[in-house]
Amino acid sequence: MRKKTLIILQLFFLFFVTSVVLGCGTTGFTSNKEGKSPMLKPESASPPAASGKGVSMRVLWTVSRYVITPDAQWQKEDAQKLLFKPLDITATSITFNGKTCRDVIFKKEKANTKEYLANIFHTTPQALGIEEEIIEVIKTNCDLPGFDRYMRLKYGRLAICINGVFFFFEPAMNY
Repeated sequence: MRKKTLIILQLFFLFFVTSVVLGCGTTGFTSNKEGKSPMLKPESASPPAASGKGVSMRVLWTVSRYVITPDAQWQKEDAQKLLFKPLDITATSITFNGKTCRDVIFKKEKANTKEYLANIFHTTPQALGIEEEIIEVIKTNCDLPGFDRYMRLKYGRLAICINGVFFFFEPAMNY
């Protein structure tokens, strides 16, 4: 019995010290926009950004490599100019190489990689270094070269084709 009491006192002391060191904080209730059931909101929470959307965190991509196909209309020098160029895609826009498409509509579909590359680009996954058997193809109404249709690969990577050159984008976090 004495051992049990000692454990309870130690736990209470640990809780008390933790509360003092970290602070208890205060919370209040606020209704959501529709006036429905209240949700818990810490009073110490920082206010939203001036835009009213809060802090955003988007994935940006950069061109990390390229593959020139045998029937490419571009030379190595042309392809190298796009290395490390950033790509920004939002819900309604695509920005690449200093140009932006606005009011973009995205249509996603799955495709067999081997069949898709053979039918659309007359190449193979092996020639491009793509290991995925299934890829996501995103078709858009964007007129930027390579973005009328592009491929989403594993690990957030993207691939586009411009004049017979495939460019591969690696994601990078933007805080």
